[in-house]
Amino acid sequence: MGPFDFLIVGAGAAGCVLANRLSEDPTVRVALVESGQDRNAQRAIVRVPLAMVSFMAPALAFLGGPKFMSWYETEPEPGLQGRTIALPRGRGTGGSTNVNGQIFMRGQREDFDDWQARGAAGWGYDDVLPFFRKLERFELLAEPGSGRHLRLGKTRLDQNIDPGLHGIDGPLNVAPLRSVNPMARAYLEAAQLAGHDLNPDFNGARQNGVGLYTFTQKNGQRVTAEGAYLDPVRNRPNLTVIPDTQVERILFRGRKAVGVAWRREGESGQALARETILAAGAFASPHLLMVSGIGPAQQLSRHGIAVVNDLPGVSENLQDHLDVTLEYRAKSVAPYGISWKALPRNMLHVADWLIRKRGLFSSTTGEGGGFMSSDPATKRPDLQVFFCTGRANTQNASGFTGHGFLMHVCELRPGSLGRVSLKSADPGEKPSVIYNFFRGESTMAPLRRGIRLAREIMRQKPFEPHLDAEIDPGPEVQSDGALDAFIRERVGTLFHPVGTCAMGGDERAVVDPRTLRVHGLEGLRVIDASIMPTIVSANTVAATYMIAEKGADLIRNERQLV
Repeated sequence: MGPFDFLIVGAGAAGCVLANRLSEDPTVRVALVESGQDRNAQRAIVRVPLAMVSFMAPALAFLGGPKFMSWYETEPEPGLQGRTIALPRGRGTGGSTNVNGQIFMRGQREDFDDWQARGAAGWGYDDVLPFFRKLERFELLAEPGSGRHLRLGKTRLDQNIDPGLHGIDGPLNVAPLRSVNPMARAYLEAAQLAGHDLNPDFNGARQNGVGLYTFTQKNGQRVTAEGAYLDPVRNRPNLTVIPDTQVERILFRGRKAVGVAWRREGESGQALARETILAAGAFASPHLLMVSGIGPAQQLSRHGIAVVNDLPGVSENLQDHLDVTLEYRAKSVAPYGISWKALPRNMLHVADWLIRKRGLFSSTTGEGGGFMSSDPATKRPDLQVFFCTGRANTQNASGFTGHGFLMHVCELRPGSLGRVSLKSADPGEKPSVIYNFFRGESTMAPLRRGIRLAREIMRQKPFEPHLDAEIDPGPEVQSDGALDAFIRERVGTLFHPVGTCAMGGDERAVVDPRTLRVHGLEGLRVIDASIMPTIVSANTVAATYMIAEKGADLIRNERQLV
């Protein structure tokens, strides 16, 4: 197979961007290799935003969600008294953008300036903002009428957006919700009474405050990386999409990558390329490097793998967001849910989706949220809350029947550093993952404070007509010790793994920030969320799109200089 100029491994957010941008040059041949199935963007389970709650619900497996999932699991976590955490990743062209919550959040200026301070020259906020704008079609500005149902105080929401911080003609549509549940509006009123300012744009000049989220949706339907970046260009004669193909190893001639070895339905072969680009994510990219002989020499030798390049930082520096969920039972039927009383309304929701692509099925239930600080002495947020207008949830909630709502409390910069390591030299065996939560610099204090901030919002008058009782952790859980016990028992991640092939210039760095080439090797780059030196203070998909846009630009500029 081949030879290609660029062979991209992984067709998630980063891979689809790279396939699009690199194949813009008709003189180069580009291949995109993906272990899962192709042509997913138009499948009903992917298009319907609410269907995201089915991907990880075993009772709804009949809808077809498992074929879009690849599952990892942590080792027993010492800081969680030996509990393991399930770690789902998306599979197929589109990757995790097929199954995620669609919230589009860039992160804070300080996140990217910190990358630069840590040695990632050219990755400060002012450097990356043009690429955020390039990838984005911000619907509130591109179609002002799309936000006429949304207001900030007495003015329309779109009149509070700074156009200098957004793009309007990029491939990725970023939209407001077409239908807002009354519970989301009650949440915003309650949060203001609790002392939090409204924020019209979490990707604007400031992140702190509360508001409604924006989503990777268009006309009430999910927009995936495949739909935004790959489908519009898949007929280019110089672009080859190779689905259902597992890459097993990177092939080398000396210290130069020359392609990959692959396996498909019992068949095996090779694909040759002038350059190989890993875009497989924070678990799969370091795993593929290690089984190919790139990583900590001692670990590779222990599994009988010939060392091509001793890079001790490969698989280290694993980071993710910590998340706990507060669950509330409702005494009204305003929250989404299944009940006899809500049956007529739910039937109308079905019709509303089929006719107008509005209503319940256009929602992910995670409609609003906010950013706040656990330390009153600093304004920089280290907590994110998600207010969910129903009980169906991918982490810890009771399910679909009855009526209730959730408040997720997420720690944005936990301080824990984990790692991905080999279980064997077999590329088909998933690696060992450990996060080391609540060890080292990671403590429970921010989450504990976040729970108390969330409860303060719930105590406000707008929730009185709706709130029956706190189910989890329950009103009796108040002391620091009781909250810590709840956190240890229930904390999970937001499925935002990053950092395992971090860019930088020190001895622990894996890729060069100027080129995204793997240090010490030729013909091999990593361009995905694994290169983040530190996790961004937001959902990570927006930053992953940006990384790929900037990475493609670095490659184009490099070619022009040759």
